[in-house]
Amino acid sequence: MDMNQLFYHHQIALMEAGRARQTGLATTNFDLARHYAKRINRFREGRGLAPNFLGYSVAEGSVAA
Repeated sequence: MDMNQLFYHHQIALMEAGRARQTGLATTNFDLARHYAKRINRFREGRGLAPNFLGYSVAEGSVAA
């Protein structure tokens, strides 16, 4: 999967997670948005880029405001 595909799937996962929380259908067993953020960071690291995708720290598990 190339970087654009990873960004696309990450954005869709964020929108779906937000929709699920609004409707009360959110699950706690798997965070798809975090999964894609980790993949984006691995992709970036593999190409010598800084690993923190848009301020997202996998270690902290949060998005910088």
